[in-house]
Amino acid sequence: MRKIAIGIGIFIVIGVAGLLIFVATFDVNKYHGTIQSELEKRLGRPVTLGDMHLSAFPPRFRVQNLAIADDPRFSPEAPFVKAQELDVSVKLLPLWHKQVEIDSLNLQRPSVNLIKNQAGMWNFASLGHPVENPQPVPSQPTQAPAAKPAPPSQPIPQNPQPASEQQFSLGELMISDGQISVLDEQKSKTPSLYDHIDLTLKNFSPNKPFSIDAAVHMVGQGSQEASLQGEGGPIVEGQPATTPFRGTLNLRQVGISDLSKFFNSSALRGTDGILTGETKINSESGKLTARGETNVQNAKVHGMELGYPIAAQYDLTDDLPADVLTIRNFILKLGSTPLQMNGTVNSKSTPAVLDLNVKANNVSIAEAAKLAAASGMALSQGTNVTGNVNANIQARGAADKPALNGAVTASNIQMSGKDIAQPVQIQSVNLTLTPSQIQSNPFNVISGGTTLNSQFAVRNYLSPAPVVDATVRAPNAQLPAILSMAKAYGVTSLDKVNGAGTLNLDVHAAGPVKSLNKAEITRALNGTTNLDFNNVKYSGADVNHELASIAGFLNANAGGGQSNQGITNIVKMTGNILVKNGIAQTNNLQAKLDIGNVGAAGTANMADETLNMRVTAVLSKEFSQKVGGNSIGGFMQTALANNNGELVIPALVTGTFSNPRFAPDVQQIAQMKLKGLIPNFDNPASVTGTLQNLLGGAGNSAQGQQSPQQPQQQNPVQQLMGIFGKKKKQDQQPPK
Repeated sequence: MRKIAIGIGIFIVIGVAGLLIFVATFDVNKYHGTIQSELEKRLGRPVTLGDMHLSAFPPRFRVQNLAIADDPRFSPEAPFVKAQELDVSVKLLPLWHKQVEIDSLNLQRPSVNLIKNQAGMWNFASLGHPVENPQPVPSQPTQAPAAKPAPPSQPIPQNPQPASEQQFSLGELMISDGQISVLDEQKSKTPSLYDHIDLTLKNFSPNKPFSIDAAVHMVGQGSQEASLQGEGGPIVEGQPATTPFRGTLNLRQVGISDLSKFFNSSALRGTDGILTGETKINSESGKLTARGETNVQNAKVHGMELGYPIAAQYDLTDDLPADVLTIRNFILKLGSTPLQMNGTVNSKSTPAVLDLNVKANNVSIAEAAKLAAASGMALSQGTNVTGNVNANIQARGAADKPALNGAVTASNIQMSGKDIAQPVQIQSVNLTLTPSQIQSNPFNVISGGTTLNSQFAVRNYLSPAPVVDATVRAPNAQLPAILSMAKAYGVTSLDKVNGAGTLNLDVHAAGPVKSLNKAEITRALNGTTNLDFNNVKYSGADVNHELASIAGFLNANAGGGQSNQGITNIVKMTGNILVKNGIAQTNNLQAKLDIGNVGAAGTANMADETLNMRVTAVLSKEFSQKVGGNSIGGFMQTALANNNGELVIPALVTGTFSNPRFAPDVQQIAQMKLKGLIPNFDNPASVTGTLQNLLGGAGNSAQGQQSPQQPQQQNPVQQLMGIFGKKKKQDQQPPK
């Protein structure tokens, strides 16, 4: 036995030494053309190879700068595959006879261009099948001219067996850190780029099954890997998308934001979290079935953490030729809250056609409400909602406007949050959905001691002009309660207001709208509101500072200089507001400030929150004397004085409610002097309302109307003359 072992050892040493001697003396570049020709014969594409080297263990050629041409019908200039380095594994026994038989390929850092043309054909479908009458391609390297493939004198051999041998087949194909560009000319002119891809393809042949093991590594914390393992084939010629496949897709700690970047997709923009899951895939005859579960941890929407996990369990089939997705079962769990869905989505047409059923049986509304608030769909961020909901809804029709059937019932709803001073409660609300209308029952919204009576309906919601019918009434409502309701529902226009007092609210939205969005529904509002507020703080602007700037006593030596505090303290505010088609109008709004009383008249557009107001401030006698009384002079005398020694400052207020802009009201100053309507401390609002009508009305101009008094307005020259008193002198001249 010892002699046998020694003999075997000697044989191995001699064999290894012989192989090393062979490798050292073997000039692989002599076979450059043969290997290139073999690759071209198997691929049916022109191939360019750079320098080549031979290694012994295992027997392998190393090729620099590989390029495989594309099908000339797709891209005659850019290559189909380009790689920095190619390892070609060859069979050992033919190599002893100086014959090259390729067993496997290993591509290092390749770039692959996949193209789907307008006819729905892919550029890789012709691999192994040379295109008849191809376009001219670049000539092959000159070092191996004899190795070029023979002219295709017999493009279709008579014997089918040799024809099958012409097809591209490999024992193994490996891609390391690859980059793939995908261009679907039916959908886009810009390709999508996918990077850091590893792939191993074994026993590949178009007419036989093969195995695949692919992985995508994304930059980021954690595993950040998406992998696919399975078996496929045989490839369906002309329709590779219908090739049978059975395998498993695994996601291991994949960041949603990183996945969005990888796919160059905006669908997940603003969303983040960690995806982990497993999906079983089975594709047969163009029908792809997916069953599995995917979980999302640390979910964020628009930067807001949801604070609960999301899990999706699914069993669905996508009929690729028909472009129909069948959802046999889809359960979405928001924390512990399950929502169930089944039905079909037909994407053959645009928009897609839905036939879906959605159910929720007595589930908590907290998680769904938090997701809605984070998404900006409803409510405000930071609003916490508790309560239960039952839903059974069927949606049929176009995805952008499906017809709905079913009902939604919510009960014991309570909304709270750090910015909501008083919890908001809804004992119950029921929605009935039909293809013709969405109707609520009368329901109450309660906060503190205030009850808001509400009811709404949307009729003909599938038409281009749906009809809205909504009513909101709140007699003797408390301001803190109204502010809490507004913050809970995501109304931002009152964010800079807090205080006390009451208001009587009676608003009705009725009539057709262009679409069911907030702006259009707001434009349908009509009704009245009576205000009686006290101790209100408004953080949108420092009205005292703005008035002082207009009057010109910001730097007055008498102590009247007003630094900008950014806040206005309103001791009391009263007035009536009439809402017409989303435009709030007032002629008698009056506010008591620290420095005096302010009267306002004009309009506020409730849809875009723009202001068009005339304001008259009458400073108290004490404050007027403090800043200089009649002796002060602002820009072109923008402050007047009445008989009581009180300063009067007329101003225009434009901009928005949250960002108002103040300017001197030149017209109002001129008319005050012309008509002798200088208000006093007790009546700034009444005089302002009178001048509002006299000057055409900011509210009328906001609606594109002209006031009957418009012809009485002075031109700019007359206004300036009136400011300096010249108009008054002219009026006192005796008649000629």
